[in-house]
Amino acid sequence: MKRSPLIAIIMGLVLALYIYTSSVKPKRNLKTVQSTLTEQIQEALSNIENGESPEAQMKGILQMRSLSNKYPDNADLQWNMGLFSMQSGQYEKAVARFEKVISLDAQRFDAYMQMAVSYTALQDTSSAKNVLSTLIEKSQGDIQQSAEMMLEKLK
Repeated sequence: MKRSPLIAIIMGLVLALYIYTSSVKPKRNLKTVQSTLTEQIQEALSNIENGESPEAQMKGILQMRSLSNKYPDNADLQWNMGLFSMQSGQYEKAVARFEKVISLDAQRFDAYMQMAVSYTALQDTSSAKNVLSTLIEKSQGDIQQSAEMMLEKLK
């Protein structure tokens, strides 16, 4: 038997195997993507909280902003961006962020409370009262009591 056809067949099989394996893309597991996103959020938060210079802190804030633009439906990102908006006195933006959190996860009662605080800072007590009333209806326990106490102070 001649070697040429045998070598050609083996080379053909190797080439076919190479083409097949290079064209098959590994599927990324959603859990892996989520953990990677969680790690990115933690890294950005670490840069903000532990930044030794304003530049390092700004790097973390820009990371968070980039992530929130890339993943607008991530409640944790929107939550953190809402808190940063409050810290910088951008209460209108904070309200919008907390509204987004609530639209993504209506059980994030802390977002209702922070939205009420933001409305209070904007001197929009009517909206703050509405948010607190909704929170009182939906929650129970300590959160409900905190909302009732805050609502009482606004009257």
